[in-house]
Amino acid sequence: MIAIVTGATAGIGWHTARALTDAGVEVLITGRNTDRGVRAAREIGAQFHQVDHASIADNLALAEWISGRGRKVGMLVNNVGGAVVAERTVTAEGNELGLALNYLGPVTLTRALLPTLAPDVHVVNVVSSAYTMYTGDPFTEPDRYVGINAHARAKQLHLLASMSLARRLGDPSRVNAVNPGMAWTPGTQALTPAAVPAWRFIWPLVRAFQRRASADKAARSSIEWALHPTGTGIYVESNGRAQPLPKRLTDPGLQDRAWQWPQTYHATGTSPPACPAG
Repeated sequence: MIAIVTGATAGIGWHTARALTDAGVEVLITGRNTDRGVRAAREIGAQFHQVDHASIADNLALAEWISGRGRKVGMLVNNVGGAVVAERTVTAEGNELGLALNYLGPVTLTRALLPTLAPDVHVVNVVSSAYTMYTGDPFTEPDRYVGINAHARAKQLHLLASMSLARRLGDPSRVNAVNPGMAWTPGTQALTPAAVPAWRFIWPLVRAFQRRASADKAARSSIEWALHPTGTGIYVESNGRAQPLPKRLTDPGLQDRAWQWPQTYHATGTSPPACPAG
């Protein structure tokens, strides 16, 4: 039985993986940079596998690699995320980068891993409180790109998909979505005012608060809900407590569509027809 922590070569993922190994769990970490990944795995006491989680093909290849080794996955922490960039960026597969990294990739990986998940698997999907910022149709990309809005949309879709998966797997599995809160991670350090226009007039103050936020502290909710989840289908705030979702996001049809959508998402980024639940 293994635990997978994606995007764990630094920041919140690194601290999450370290805590799991300290608890006696066998951990596999992933990331894009091989040198950094090998070094992190040595520090943590984990295994490393190189993956670009913004790539659908790479996520599928990781699931195939794990399946080929006949291992069951007891914990899955979809920690990878970020890519809040000022200019709309498209992956080699034709997908908007933030959507690919924060939603399409993690859900594709989870779907592909279903046959290898233990019946009592603990899944933690790292989302963001920014999901509340997106109030439009999450299945339609706005005409005007704004980095933080694209991020909010992708995290909302991942949150919806998490709730669908929780219902699908049922007991004794545990599937929950966690907001780690602010942390001075590489992704946060790369932010610019152009990616978050609403903050441009208070940017120095925002950066001061961000620099004081530790990745170690931000990882605590992910760690606790990976090791000791108290339920399933729960959204967990950065203080580690469950918080109800806005009513419109509790619609099972909307949640199921978010779970199904990556399977039919076109490489061009064009929205497919609505997917039936099931």
